[in-house]
Amino acid sequence: MLLQKVLTRSNKTDLYLDLIELISGLLLVGFLWTHMLFVATILISQEMFNTLAEFLDTYYLSYVGIPFILVVALFHFVIAGRRIPTRIQEQKIVWQHAKMLKHFDTWTWVFQAVTGMAILVLASIHVWVVLADWPIHAMTSADRMEAFWWYYLALLILGEYHAGFGLYRQFVKWGWFRRRPVGHVIKVITAIILILGLAAMVVFVRLGGGA
Repeated sequence: MLLQKVLTRSNKTDLYLDLIELISGLLLVGFLWTHMLFVATILISQEMFNTLAEFLDTYYLSYVGIPFILVVALFHFVIAGRRIPTRIQEQKIVWQHAKMLKHFDTWTWVFQAVTGMAILVLASIHVWVVLADWPIHAMTSADRMEAFWWYYLALLILGEYHAGFGLYRQFVKWGWFRRRPVGHVIKVITAIILILGLAAMVVFVRLGGGA
């Protein structure tokens, strides 16, 4: 593709793009985990959830943060996706090589690409639905969660997988941490976030169902 050739026309350009990919990825992971902590306030009470949502609105944090994250996500998708093969034949070669090598990091890259595409679609729908039903409120979120729990379950699992292994790949790539220790730490954090997300989903589904 012409865009891919332009984005990778020199080693220096590639380095800058790798840095932008790193920074945008860190920002998105930070947002994802912070967002999950916000959602998890429903485990304390509906009042806590609604109070935090009102706080973000009152001080315009939502109105600034959401557009900013959308722009960052777009940049990340374009830059990170520049190495993803777009032709069927190239994709088959990548898949064959991954099966032949049987290397953990190779498979994480393959599934990073697959989950990244899935998240782009699912997250876009999520943002559209939330903005169309603004402002955020516990019962509104509960009704939505109760009706489409399977969708949010998929988004939660794919999002946390992509974030966790994305961090792992970046930390190893830049040589900041040793492979095995950082892998264990990220797995623990990811497990905690997943548990919080699943617990919050259960509460929302019960609220939506009138339990």
